[in-house]
Amino acid sequence: MINDLTRKCILNRKDYIPGKPVEEVKRELGLTDVLKMASNENPLGVSPLALEAMILELQNNSNLYPESLCTELVEKLASNHGINPGQIFIDNGLDGVITMIGLTFINPQDEVIFGELTFPAYENITSKMDGVCITVPMTEDNCLDLDGFVQAITPRTKMMFVCNPNNPSGTINTREEVERLLASVPPNVLVILDEAYYNFVDQLDFPQSISYMKDYPNLMILRTFSKVMGLAGLRIGYAIASSEIIKVMLKAREPFPVNRIAQAGALASLQDKEFVTKTVTLNWAGRKQYYKAFNEMGLRYYESQTNFVYVELGKSADDVFQEMLRDGVIVRPLTAQGRPFALRISIGTPEQNERTIAVLKKAMCK
Repeated sequence: MINDLTRKCILNRKDYIPGKPVEEVKRELGLTDVLKMASNENPLGVSPLALEAMILELQNNSNLYPESLCTELVEKLASNHGINPGQIFIDNGLDGVITMIGLTFINPQDEVIFGELTFPAYENITSKMDGVCITVPMTEDNCLDLDGFVQAITPRTKMMFVCNPNNPSGTINTREEVERLLASVPPNVLVILDEAYYNFVDQLDFPQSISYMKDYPNLMILRTFSKVMGLAGLRIGYAIASSEIIKVMLKAREPFPVNRIAQAGALASLQDKEFVTKTVTLNWAGRKQYYKAFNEMGLRYYESQTNFVYVELGKSADDVFQEMLRDGVIVRPLTAQGRPFALRISIGTPEQNERTIAVLKKAMCK
């Protein structure tokens, strides 16, 4: 009976399989020392300023509902980005923002364009809304093919998601490529630039997308506090768009999507420039540490503009994942995303990276 009650597009969806949590691995394998290098979390933890603010908020105001519109945080973000507060939408992580985008705009059979290898949340919300997923193959250098995105546009196209830098490949699309895309997309198609890993980019020709907003009212930019700020467990992300887009998205949102602790932590973290610098510097060094190891092992990889690395093993990623799990290191096999011989590995501290590399080398010899 339950199948008759359920929306057909939900029944047709594949189950989402998240990365294994540390606690589960400890229980299953009887391990006490488990290192998670699978979810691109900040190895330095959380901003000290954010932690202090969150403790105070927890102590003083946990009995109170949060501020619905995150007004103070919105105003601070708007000031930082040089835009109007009415151009910012905050929700329960970028997953929450993407869900609200779908609830607001995607009708059944609307087409949504994204890359063949990209963040699974785009397929997730499109299929939940009974939209049609249009996937564009990657380029030879494992980047999103933005010219292919333009060629995929039809009269039914509602939006496209451009993950830049892209997860899980770690690659970027350049300023020239993004500008060519924006100039080519019809104004009735939303262009959503997901910039969750923006702070880790060091490539000079990366687009500064906020500057495009005045010319492209169909542009939306996504950012998060999960990565460089270390607030992944608090779930807080935001969208920047025209005030017209934000107004209609506010109609779809939950009344209290962002808890008080997350709001306090996010606001304080914006003042912690020292923590951001430490995180980014550590990450750049970690990339080089992995590249050196991959070169020594003869493995193919793509230079990353994120806090993780994508590496091709030449053998089953699932098998290597399981072998590494036995030694207490969790990485992310990409089999479910059509890359059965590739791993995504988070960048940690030098010691965490070294342990991961040693366990990877051992697993590759099995």
